[in-house]
Amino acid sequence: MKALARKISRFSITLVLVVIAIVAIFRAWVFYTESPWTRDAKFSADVVAIAPDVTGLVTQVKVHDNQRVKQGDVLFVIDQPRYEKALEEDEADVAYYQSIVAEKQREASRRNRLGTAAMSREAIDQANNDLQTTQHQLAKAIAARDMAKLDLTRTTVSAPADGWVTNLNVYTGEFITRGSTAIALVKAGSYFVQAYMEETKLAGVHPGYRAEITPLGSNHILKGTVDSIAAGVTNSSSSVDSKGMATVDSNLEWVRLAQRVPVRIRLDRQPGNLYPAGTTATVVVTGEKDRQQGETTALMKLVNRLREFG
Repeated sequence: MKALARKISRFSITLVLVVIAIVAIFRAWVFYTESPWTRDAKFSADVVAIAPDVTGLVTQVKVHDNQRVKQGDVLFVIDQPRYEKALEEDEADVAYYQSIVAEKQREASRRNRLGTAAMSREAIDQANNDLQTTQHQLAKAIAARDMAKLDLTRTTVSAPADGWVTNLNVYTGEFITRGSTAIALVKAGSYFVQAYMEETKLAGVHPGYRAEITPLGSNHILKGTVDSIAAGVTNSSSSVDSKGMATVDSNLEWVRLAQRVPVRIRLDRQPGNLYPAGTTATVVVTGEKDRQQGETTALMKLVNRLREFG
């Protein structure tokens, strides 16, 4: 009897362990296949591609790669003496046309005052036309001077926002052209997570749902909230041929890969550049609404209700 009891006990323990293992495996499988999570997530940030609005030699570079800068800090300077001379030339043109306008105005006023009794109508009209022509030339010279002032101002390239200089690609002494990207500025306070969720898991993802973000190679868990879901992605199975007809790739029915859709996640706290933009993370959407958002909504409903009674 004791031997039989031992066998039954061992069998029962083994059976319980097997059941526990099956349940654990089943729960892990359900979580892996159905729960809204992904390992394909990236830290992202707003990046400003800084390019000069003028062309010339770079005379000063006042930052180094990966430096933290503040809004308004000078990044680099382009050939200011050349643009100062151009401004002086345009200012001289303005002064010249101002004197010509003053002369033409005195002449036109004199002829208009004397009238046709002293000279022909043609001579009076000619003086008025000369005045209008020089006034237009003066306006054009003023516009050119103002543009030269703007160009001189833009020879100094400054940081448009707080952030980090990265991919510095400008050096003292080189010639840089207008519009060529010289520096990338990663804006501080703009970090978010872009999670690429499989389409089969989007049913459990909605704006306002809470999310947990685990950076790759770290055990630190960041908190965030689902901000938005992309409205569309490129259809890689279809293209257009040279005649405008739709070309659709053949579909293998027994192999069906789920499309990944970008989901933007707003972080509760900014990590700074601790996790650079482009690094990888794992995201799990917990499915719980943001408490703060819920409390705010409830408070607004209460205020509206009190207004109705008031």
